[in-house]
Amino acid sequence: MKKIMIICAGLMLFGSTLTKAQAILDKIDRASDRADRAGRTADRTKTTGDKIMGLFGKKKDGTSSGTRTTVKLSGVDFAALKSLNEKLQGVKGIESTKMKYSTSGSSITLQHSGTTSDILKALQKASPVIFAEKNIDGMDDGEISVKLK
Repeated sequence: MKKIMIICAGLMLFGSTLTKAQAILDKIDRASDRADRAGRTADRTKTTGDKIMGLFGKKKDGTSSGTRTTVKLSGVDFAALKSLNEKLQGVKGIESTKMKYSTSGSSITLQHSGTTSDILKALQKASPVIFAEKNIDGMDDGEISVKLK
């Protein structure tokens, strides 16, 4: 009889411990399921958003598209360089400009569509005095050198 009592007490003690352990495992399983559902919902939301944005078309980011050309200018003062930079920002085909000034030689980096020779033609129309053929010191892919006298 003592053995039966000890076995019953042992089963009751271990039974409640096993029940608690199972409850903890169930909670972990439910939390994992919630995380999986949230991930699937986020994926579906992204897919739907991509489809909607596809209807409108994607806007091009100026830094990732087009060609980069550096216009090196010597013999230009800061006021003239700033004025030229402002003019170039309005030229068709130029997406962005970045200006650097130095007394030894300044530069304007252009992000644009088309080739370097195409952009030179547009620059000559925008500022014919600076980009006159007599002032062009050199031209290569991605670089135009201008020497003002």
